[in-house]
Amino acid sequence: MQFVDLFCGIGGFHAALSQLGHECVFACDADTDAAEMYQKNFGINAHHDVRDCKDLPDFDILCAGFPCQPFSKSGSQQGFNDLTRGTLFHEIMRIVRESKPKILLLENVPNLHTHDDGNTFEIIKASIEEEGYHFSSAILSPHEFGTPQIRKRLYMVGIKKEIWNEKKFEFPEGTREITNVKSILDKKKSVDNKYSLSKGEIRILEYWNYFIENISSEENPPSPTWSQDFARTYPLEHIHPISKQWRITVKDLKKNLEKDGLHVPKSRLRKEVLRFFPPYIISAKKPLPGWKRKFITNNRKFWEKNQSLLGDEWLSVVREFEQTYQKFEWQVGDEPRNIWKHMIQFRPSGIRVKRTNYIPALVAITQIPIIGWQKRRMTPKECARAQDFDVDGIISKPYVLSDIDSVAYKQLGNAVNVKLTKIIMQEIERYIR
Repeated sequence: MQFVDLFCGIGGFHAALSQLGHECVFACDADTDAAEMYQKNFGINAHHDVRDCKDLPDFDILCAGFPCQPFSKSGSQQGFNDLTRGTLFHEIMRIVRESKPKILLLENVPNLHTHDDGNTFEIIKASIEEEGYHFSSAILSPHEFGTPQIRKRLYMVGIKKEIWNEKKFEFPEGTREITNVKSILDKKKSVDNKYSLSKGEIRILEYWNYFIENISSEENPPSPTWSQDFARTYPLEHIHPISKQWRITVKDLKKNLEKDGLHVPKSRLRKEVLRFFPPYIISAKKPLPGWKRKFITNNRKFWEKNQSLLGDEWLSVVREFEQTYQKFEWQVGDEPRNIWKHMIQFRPSGIRVKRTNYIPALVAITQIPIIGWQKRRMTPKECARAQDFDVDGIISKPYVLSDIDSVAYKQLGNAVNVKLTKIIMQEIERYIR
C-alpha cells in the first residue's frame, strides 16, 4: 500500500511501514534538520508546511504524529486554542476529506486522552468518525513489547467503513518480555569520552550516593526528596510571596532564616529575603496546596530521623548545589542502595534514579539517560536503538543519525517508536485481510 507521512520527523513511521513493504509517496515536516535526515535515509524531500499540502498523489494510509506540545503535560496544554500547532489536526482532517485514505494511523502523548477533561480527544474521535471511519485507540509503550524504554503514547487508528469487517479493531497485546538496558548499549571500549560525566556531576551524584547508602535501612527516602526543606522550620501558612495579606513580616522571615542557620540578608525588601527560601515557595502564586505541604512535612520529619546518620556537613554541601540538584527521586525500590548500579537522569524535577530494566522516555529536551555503572550518558546510537531505529543495519542499510549530538537527541526524543508502530501496522493488516 502507499502511505503519506505527515509531521514525519526523522521517519519512525516510514521505517516501520517500509519494513512491511509499503511505499511512501509523500512526506511533510516543518523541521529542516529532521527533513534533512529523512532525505538522507529515505531519499524523499519532505514538504515544509502541511498547510500547503494540496493535490497529493493517491495513497491508502495516512500516518501522522501531529505536534504534541499543545497536549503534553510539559507544554502549555492549550490544545486547540494553540493557534500555531493545536489546529494542525484540522489540516490532517482536511487532507483526509480530500484524499479519503483507507487507514489512519496517528500518534500523540497520553495526556491528549484526558486533556480538557477528555473534550479534546472526543473532538478528534468525532471528527474522524464523521468522515466515515471506525475509530480505535490505545495507550501503549515499547517496554511492553521487548524494547527497554518506557514511552507511553496514545495510538489512534481509523479504518474506512468500506473495508471494515464489522468487528472492533483490537490493538496488539504486550509480550511482557523481560528487558534490560544493557541489550542496547555499545561496548564500553568503543564509547567516546565526551559522553562521560563531568567531575562536577560525579561529585553531585557521590553526595547523593552517600545519602542513599547512609539513611535508615528501615525506610526509603521521601518521594520526592526535597533537601531544600531539610532542617527548615518556616511556617507553611501565608508564606506564598504574592499574598494580598501579609501575615509573615520581613522581620519574621529573617528571624526564621537565622533560626535555621542560614544567611540573613540585610535588605528589607521581601523579594530579596525570599530568595533564601526554596524555589517552590518563591514561585507560589497562591497558598500552598495540601499535597505540597504534605511533601514538605514528610521531608522535614525524614531529616529529623536521619540527621545524625547523614550529618550537617552533608546538608551544607548539598545546599550549595543548583536547585534542581537539591531534589532527588529514588525509584528502584529495594534494589541495592547504590546510585552507580542503576540508571540516572538529571531532570528539572531533580535527580532521578531508576532500575536497569528500561530507560525513561526519551524527550526532545536535554534529559539524556545516564548509565550509572559506566558514569556516562547514553550515546545517540544507543538512544536510537531504544527507539528501534536500525542503526546497526540488521534489516537493511544502517539508519543514519545527525552528526550533531544535540540535534540527534532532540530528533529521537520527538520520534515514534519503530518497532511498536510496525507491530500496530501488522495488526491492521491482519484485520483488513
